Amino acid sequence: MKRLNKAFTLTELLVALGVIGVLCAILLPIIFNIMPSQNTIMAKRAYYIVQSVVSDLINDEACYPDLTNASSSEQRKGFDDGYGYPNCDKWGGTENTETTNHDNAEPNANLKFATLFTDKLDLSGSVSPSATGTTFTTKDGIQWAIHNMGYGTKNNKNVSAIITVDVNGKNSPNCDQAAGNGGTSYSSYISGYESCNGRVKGFDRFSMAVYADGRITIYSPDVWAINAVQVDRNITGDGTQNSNDDKL
Repeated sequence: MKRLNKAFTLTELLVALGVIGVLCAILLPIIFNIMPSQNTIMAKRAYYIVQSVVSDLINDEACYPDLTNASSSEQRKGFDDGYGYPNCDKWGGTENTETTNHDNAEPNANLKFATLFTDKLDLSGSVSPSATGTTFTTKDGIQWAIHNMGYGTKNNKNVSAIITVDVNGKNSPNCDQAAGNGGTSYSSYISGYESCNGRVKGFDRFSMAVYADGRITIYSPDVWAINAVQVDRNITGDGTQNSNDDKL
């Protein structure tokens, strides 16, 4: 019997490879555009870390007790409480102990927040919290700065601290979007800031405001970060639209 061997001809093989090449040329750019960049992933991570830590702290009755039913002179909204309490392990001791009343200003509220916030993170190395500005790096490579702290005014939900992050650490471009998008850049609070004039994408730094009552907003000029976390800023607020949802 005559045996027939069926196979592709060279022409058919070249045609098939050509078709595959055309499909790759069409689909790969679409796939790459759909896939989030590493900076986008890390921006989402940094935002969720802040959300988690702030939620833990604002709901920690040992360190930030609910004083809404206290007398008007002693009321606090949350992070504007600079006092120490017996069961607040990281902010107690003789120099931070609770006084007989809370009528005084809150000179320690900023340092208290910086101390308790950094204690919740997985730090790479030691950190010395400060009421004026604290910089540090976490083990995932994100660089952080807590600065422009204003918790010293008691019973005011709109006082805040600014947290600026560089999601890829010391790697370039070390740029935020604020400077080129009509806002004030906070990037210089982290070392290694580079000139980013004319840059329209590929940012790696952004800033968030943490208000005394636990609200978190991303700095509105940092549009890339707002898109990265894919949340409406007002979702992290009090459910109503106001000027504090749109800017720091």
